[in-house]
Amino acid sequence: MASLLWFGWIGFNGGSAFGANLRAVIAVWNTMMAAAFGGAVWCLLDFRIERRWTMVGFCSGTIAGLVAATPSSGFVQPWSSVVIGALAGGVCNFATKIKFLIRVDDALDLFAEHAVGGIIGLMMTAFFASSSVAGLDDVNTETPGGWINQNWKLLYIQFGYVCATCAYSFVVTAVLAKTVDSIPGLHLRNTPEAEKRGMDEIEIGEFASDYIEIRRDFTDGAAPFDSTEGKGEFFYPHVAAGDRHGHMEVSFANHHPSQSHTEIAPSDDLEQPHHRENISEKTENTVAPPLSSSS
Repeated sequence: MASLLWFGWIGFNGGSAFGANLRAVIAVWNTMMAAAFGGAVWCLLDFRIERRWTMVGFCSGTIAGLVAATPSSGFVQPWSSVVIGALAGGVCNFATKIKFLIRVDDALDLFAEHAVGGIIGLMMTAFFASSSVAGLDDVNTETPGGWINQNWKLLYIQFGYVCATCAYSFVVTAVLAKTVDSIPGLHLRNTPEAEKRGMDEIEIGEFASDYIEIRRDFTDGAAPFDSTEGKGEFFYPHVAAGDRHGHMEVSFANHHPSQSHTEIAPSDDLEQPHHRENISEKTENTVAPPLSSSS
């Protein structure tokens, strides 16, 4: 997913020059540099805690670098993108803790990645914007740079852009979210029990990640078989297509659920479980019986 985003980001950052010119080349190069260094810094910060290099960390830092590069890629020198990307990767990494401080539900860290990353890109443009880069398209030849061109007022201009953008985004998002939440059937928040069980199961009745069903048995989907050497006491395995957290939802022919709810005898030397499982929840016989010699 991150690779697709990276590829697309190159397109609209480079395409913002509206032509195949040197400014588009610089914008693409800046995008690559900021993304790479953002991912590297994020990985380093995660390594200090987890002691491993994670792909999730690199992808998260890459997105932070890409966001910061969006307002700056067409105005700064490539060396500036190294600073912008590294700064975005570091600050956005720490910004993921904000949701715990202000107690908001931001599961994808959109504020930390896109809001904070965008603010960094806008503010750093005030320091590193170069009039020579802006003029590479032979159109914006009179565009003033930032602090490196002694254009000090660009800092408060960029700060004004940040305030205006944040205010507009907050108000419009709040109005849209409230509108959607007031429509029956489109509530933004589900019940705590539904969130615990998983939104995929609650909303669409399926599992997107099968590891949620940790109680599945390797005999799922197998046909019933006689595991008692001819006594006729058939074992009925789980059925993956109808199984929900280990509970049978389908029945086989001649199978009576009331006969299968056999409790497991307690043991003195084992810790008692909170709940006794029946035969439809726990597999006692996991191996099919061997074929008889007559067959």
